[in-house]
Amino acid sequence: MAWIEDHLMLVILAVLAIIIFVFLFKLALRAALIFGVIAIIAIFIFGVSPNQIMDLGKQGVNSASTAYEKTIEPVFKKEMDDAKHVEKKDGSFVIQSKSVKITGKDGDKNAKVVYKGKTYDVDMNVIQPLREQIDTTKQ
Repeated sequence: MAWIEDHLMLVILAVLAIIIFVFLFKLALRAALIFGVIAIIAIFIFGVSPNQIMDLGKQGVNSASTAYEKTIEPVFKKEMDDAKHVEKKDGSFVIQSKSVKITGKDGDKNAKVVYKGKTYDVDMNVIQPLREQIDTTKQ
C-alpha cells in the first residue's frame, strides 16, 4: 500500500496514457474500416480499380500543390521581395513586410508568423529558405 501512495502520480499518468492510447487506436481503426468499406464499394459496385483509387488520391495532392504554386506562392514571394530581414547577435531574427512579420531564433524548432493580427507557429525548415533569399541586415 505504501508503494501505491508513493507512486500515485505515476500510476495515474500510466492509466491516462493507456486510456488515451486505446481511444486513439479505436479512432484509427474506425477510420481504416470506413476507408476500407468505401474502397470496397468503389471497387465492386462502381468498377473502380485499386490503381484508379490511388491515382485519385495522388491527383488530389497534386492539385492542391498546383493550386498553392499558382495562387498563394506568387503573392507570398512578392510580399517577401519587399521584406526586411534583421538578424541580431543573439541568433534571433525578424522578417518584416507590409502585412507579415516572422520572428524566430536560430536553433528553435518553430518561428512565429503574424499575419492580419493572428499568430501562427511555423516549422523553421519552411522559414529557412526565405531567410536565405532575403537581404540581411545584421545588428
